[in-house]
Amino acid sequence: MPEAVINSMRLMTGVPGLDHILQGGLLSGRVYLVHGEPGTGKTTLGLHFLATGKDGLFITFGQSAEHLQFDASSLGMDISAVTILDLTPTPERFSAMQTYDIFSPVEVEREPISQQVAKAFKELNPQRIFVDGFGLFHNLASDAFQHTRLAQSFFRFATQRGGTLIVASEDSECARFVDGVIELKFSREGRSVRVTKFRGSDFREGCHPMRLTSSGLQISLNAA
Repeated sequence: MPEAVINSMRLMTGVPGLDHILQGGLLSGRVYLVHGEPGTGKTTLGLHFLATGKDGLFITFGQSAEHLQFDASSLGMDISAVTILDLTPTPERFSAMQTYDIFSPVEVEREPISQQVAKAFKELNPQRIFVDGFGLFHNLASDAFQHTRLAQSFFRFATQRGGTLIVASEDSECARFVDGVIELKFSREGRSVRVTKFRGSDFREGCHPMRLTSSGLQISLNAA
C-alpha cells in the first residue's frame, strides 16, 4: 500500500476521549511518544491501543508478560491476540553478571535484544506496536549520539511496513524525532492528558481531565 494512503488512515486508540482530541485517532504508519511520570497511565494507554485492533505487539522493558496479562484482565481488556515480547531480565540474569567484567553491558545486551525484536517483527508483521519502558532503550547505546541513531533506526524499522508505533517513556527526550506527543500528568488536582504535537493533523489543544478507572482510562474534553 502506498505510503500516502497508509498515512491517511486513522487508528483508534481505544480511549474515546483521546480519539476525540486526536480528531478520530492516530495517523497510521507513524511514531508516537506517550510520556509521563510513573503511575500516570502510560501502560494502560498501551493496553487500550493494542486491545482495540489486530496484529498487536507489546514490547516490554519494564513489567513482565505475566503482570501485563494480569493487569489487562483486571481492566476487562482482551489481549489474547496480542504478542508480548518480554525483554525484562530473567532471574537467571543475576547469576550471570560476571559477563560484564569482560564486556560492557551495552555489548552484552544490545545484539540479543535487537535480534529478538527483529525476529518478532519478521514473524508477526504487527500493525500496532507499543513499547513500554522505552527510556531503558537508552542503555543499549554507548553515548548520546548512538542512542539517537539507534532510536531513529528503530522507528523506521518498526513503521516501514505500515505499522503504527507508540513508545512510552518517563521523559520526552525523543520527542523531536516522533510524529506525535501525548503527555500524561498526575498532580494534586488530578490526572490529565495533553497532546503537544501531532504531525499531519489538527488536534484539540489544552489539558483534559483523565481518570484511571476499573475499566481503564476515561478522558473528559475541556471546554476549550
